[in-house]
Amino acid sequence: MKNLITILLLSIVLFACEKTVTIKIPDNGRKLTINSFFQQDSSFSVSLTKSRYIMDGKYEFDNVENADINLFENDNLIEKLGETNPGVYKSNFIPTENNNYRIEVSSTDFPMAQAQSFMPEKTEIIDISTSESFDEYGNPGTAFKVKFKDKPNIDSYYFVNVNKRINFSYYDEDEGTDVESTYTQAEDIYSEDPIVFQEDWGLTAGLLVSGELINGREYTLSFETSGYYYYDGHEPDNESNTTYFVYLHSISKDYYLYYKSLSKHKEAQDEFFMEPVQVYNNIENGFGIFAGFSTAVDSVKVE
Repeated sequence: MKNLITILLLSIVLFACEKTVTIKIPDNGRKLTINSFFQQDSSFSVSLTKSRYIMDGKYEFDNVENADINLFENDNLIEKLGETNPGVYKSNFIPTENNNYRIEVSSTDFPMAQAQSFMPEKTEIIDISTSESFDEYGNPGTAFKVKFKDKPNIDSYYFVNVNKRINFSYYDEDEGTDVESTYTQAEDIYSEDPIVFQEDWGLTAGLLVSGELINGREYTLSFETSGYYYYDGHEPDNESNTTYFVYLHSISKDYYLYYKSLSKHKEAQDEFFMEPVQVYNNIENGFGIFAGFSTAVDSVKVE
């Protein structure tokens, strides 16, 4: 009986202490949101939306139409981008390596926003070697060693990703014949190389690499991919061969800082006790990312 009275008293005290707290989140208005990654051999494409207030009650971003976007190369006006779809603007101009690019964006509903970034010179892949590897659970994968030569006397950054193409055959029971097929997928990559930045849960589709520790030297980057793959509805009777395509992207500092912060941001979302991480933004009077990169690609076949 005494325990029951104690529990009742505690319940009354706890409920009596309950207080509803209202948090006011300031609404600072909307800004232009600009997203554009540009590379050699491809024309410029810019996505233009407006930012969203957390209490708007929707997940979609509204496109910004009928804006004026001017493109500059080394401060020289190149052209005005045309709107090809709502909120999507494209140019006919092909950017080239070792140049600075800037865009100025004007819209009747927003103050002018601008951004600039650099397109670095691509770094060629010297050599690729592979060997069989196993993860901590004994699952097979592929270990890579990719050799390249860093550019001297500049701040260099890289992004590395791998696609796997498998040529295989299977027996089609409906047709009663053997069928040759090809399947391609992007690989998840893992590395303990000291020049690599990689969060556990943030970024596995590629590796962010800083050239700070190698400054102008040849370097062999080590990483592994898993041996797991999907087939589109058919199990192969045999694997005739597998080809790995290794992409070495020479990226601007803006590109590096954006994906580094985005990786940390995604990891923080999965960890309750981590501090929130602000994603890098290089848009003046707006939000988003404007960043250049150039790409070298090489392949290696594994029978």
